[in-house]
Amino acid sequence: MLKQISSFIKQYPPVFRALRPVFYFAFGRWNAFTSELVIRRAQFVQARIPKMSAAGEATSRNRQIGRSASGREVVMLVVSDLRVDPRVEREARALGVAGYDVTVICPEPTKGAGATFNLDWGPRVHIQHADWTAATFMGEQPGYLAEQLYLEAVKRKPFAFHAHDLSTAYAAMAAAKYRGAHLVVDFHEWFSENVHWNTKQSAWAPYPAEWKRALQELEVRCLNEASATITVCDSIADAMETELGGSRPVVVRNIPDIAVTPSREYPPLRQQLGLPESTFVLLWQGGTGPTRLIEPIIESLTYAPDCIFVIRGPSLDLFGPDYLALARRTGVEGRVVLAPPVPSKDVVAAARGADAGIWTLPALCRNFTFALPNKIFEYLAADLPVLVAHYAEAKRLVVENEVGLTFDPYDPRSIAESINRMVRDKELRAGFTANTRKTLARLDAKSEWQKVVSLYHSLSPRQPPQRGSTQ
Repeated sequence: MLKQISSFIKQYPPVFRALRPVFYFAFGRWNAFTSELVIRRAQFVQARIPKMSAAGEATSRNRQIGRSASGREVVMLVVSDLRVDPRVEREARALGVAGYDVTVICPEPTKGAGATFNLDWGPRVHIQHADWTAATFMGEQPGYLAEQLYLEAVKRKPFAFHAHDLSTAYAAMAAAKYRGAHLVVDFHEWFSENVHWNTKQSAWAPYPAEWKRALQELEVRCLNEASATITVCDSIADAMETELGGSRPVVVRNIPDIAVTPSREYPPLRQQLGLPESTFVLLWQGGTGPTRLIEPIIESLTYAPDCIFVIRGPSLDLFGPDYLALARRTGVEGRVVLAPPVPSKDVVAAARGADAGIWTLPALCRNFTFALPNKIFEYLAADLPVLVAHYAEAKRLVVENEVGLTFDPYDPRSIAESINRMVRDKELRAGFTANTRKTLARLDAKSEWQKVVSLYHSLSPRQPPQRGSTQ
């Protein structure tokens, strides 16, 4: 009933935004109740399996991670929509090609719809959708007590449990201890340095001290207890090692395979959207909404008169009207174009034909300012020079490889200055464009994802503890 009411109200974005805190609270309470029922039923069926907390906190020799790891099966735990999570797909595919049998366990993003997605990541990769309530823990502090995912995972006895993000790390750790499997944790983001949705303020905010401390404690455990850890960039890897201790995570960047076959052919972006050939087309391709800081880009168009800004991504039904209203208020109506998202495997093909891609985030947390996102590499794969916020990782990539320009993400004039320089200096832009393929060839996507395979090859099976050890 709540979902039906929400779907109806979403047809009226101003009303939905006003009532969003109420619905978030109501959904959270209902989902928590439903999730608890599912957990209790599963625990009854698997009565001999210890609870996640008991397995996760066990310290005896016969509950050590990796003590009896064998075989070639990898069980991945993830909470995301697998249709738009290319990092999970790329890691799973790489391991499958290398001869591992990969099972990806993930809550259905919408109730009962998982079977209709028809995801095919290769013959050795299998998708198992858990009940949709398995994701409800994400809305409850501390955000990693994934009991349902643990109960699904612990049914198997693989070589390794592979946690995607800190949200599934505790469940994978508990399962690895109980089954004696290896544990690999991939930090897609630096969770304790991220933000959460504050329902009281109706805004994104850094974690409060107590919550952040709980996240850091689990990060420390992963860095010290896991068989291996992975993350997305050097800034996060270095800071985690320095501040949290343990082993430095292996860095595997989100570099796409430029040879991937899209689901269909795409004409150049101008033709897709009927844009004039004479204008400079700047593309934003990715998530939209309050944490994306797209508004200063729109405001910058006042000072960049030769630019059309295309926003392509999900949730434009909610946030698109506000973007267009801002364009009207700033006098750039008609130069902000909204386009629906495309499948993850199509983003590179669909981006071709723009003149440049742009990326930014607000400086709300170090997870944002340390970001080296997938979309920058996707722009490069589409032969687009890039404009990026002047944060350390993105700036280093762009400046060292001479593939674009940087700007102050909060200053529309700074953004406009970079746009205008790209528009007016065609020789500079041509040089950036020529460097995109050279950069990707140097980075070598295949070698990047092979790091995951090499990591798994390095995890040798361990001998089980001798008989007589106590639990």
